[in-house]
Amino acid sequence: MGSGLMALGIWNVARVILVVMNSPQTLIEPELAKKISGVGTIIILLLVLAVFLGALLSVYLFVGRKAREEGLGKKQHSFYIAVIVLLALFHGFGVIYSGAALMGTVAVANESVMSLAVSMIVDATAAVTLGEMCYSAVMIRVYGRKNIGEG
Repeated sequence: MGSGLMALGIWNVARVILVVMNSPQTLIEPELAKKISGVGTIIILLLVLAVFLGALLSVYLFVGRKAREEGLGKKQHSFYIAVIVLLALFHGFGVIYSGAALMGTVAVANESVMSLAVSMIVDATAAVTLGEMCYSAVMIRVYGRKNIGEG
């Protein structure tokens, strides 16, 4: 599961890059874009986006690596389980947002029905997978404690 989560992180970063490349107006409001003057401001915006994407990818890689290590029997701190829960909530909110956008209750700039539906399915799958990963990590600990107590 850890390797799949790492791949999901790479996919999320690639998805954001593709959305920004396809329609840059999703990055900033058109009114704000008119006020931007100069290459320096654009470079700063791209740097902020790169830092955000790097941090997002780092979180997925961290959790994926920790899940793999725990699956191999190495003891891990509980912090990564909390991060799994936060990522699951993040994807759960993505499902709610995509669903609301599909129903028309949330205004979305230049998103097709197909891309919203695909985003909703990917986020739902990720949320379920993260929930299962959290459950597995907790159960590994529970069974480990039982075996230690019996031995």
